Amino acid sequence: MKILYLYPDFMNLYGDNGNVRILEKRLKDQGFVVEIVEKTITDEKIDFEGVDFVYMGSGFESNRDLAAAHLKKFAEGLKKAIDDGVPMLFTGNSYDILGKSITTADGRVTEGLGIFGFAFKEQREKRYTGDVILEDTASGERYVGFVNRAGVPSDDTDLVCNVIKVIGTVPMKKDMARRNNLLGISLLGPVLLKNPKIAELFVETICKRQGAEYKACSYPHSERSHAKTLKALTETEA
Repeated sequence: MKILYLYPDFMNLYGDNGNVRILEKRLKDQGFVVEIVEKTITDEKIDFEGVDFVYMGSGFESNRDLAAAHLKKFAEGLKKAIDDGVPMLFTGNSYDILGKSITTADGRVTEGLGIFGFAFKEQREKRYTGDVILEDTASGERYVGFVNRAGVPSDDTDLVCNVIKVIGTVPMKKDMARRNNLLGISLLGPVLLKNPKIAELFVETICKRQGAEYKACSYPHSERSHAKTLKALTETEA
């Protein structure tokens, strides 16, 4: 089982590498041998062939823009992998890269990969921060976490979760972009710990793609963390 971890040195601002460790543990619990391949801006090639999962975390906006420019060189391979249904997770501001463009606070425009129709325009004066509850419009599943961004998407057509609670200044009404088995979500840090259903979904998908039977496993710490956070956010006044 091969996990491709993109820009771990540039895009790991909130301990996002925890998502890779969590998925690695869950895949090992399914009986797989797991290989983690790390790629960054000094690499001259990023190969998406034979990859079972792709992850990219969040970082400073300047780091994100450098990563975006580098990843653009390998856009065809990434898009083919998305079309082929390879599971992927982009968290925090890394999923900005998947849109049409990013306009920074000083007016510079970074071209995105164009996988989704939204663009991002960042603010100079303030950031949008806060704890949020998201609800998947298809499944009704709820996800929790913290958001800290300099801009919000210009269009929410491709976004599949409603923002149903905000404790903070986050103005978004929707979040989470989805295409095939690719998810982009604004939540930061170890998203898969706080939201075990997302981790479970990825592991089930990987097993199905490998023709392997998925074995149900219990992760009480993760389940309690999600339940406790969801309860606290639900009961806190916005």
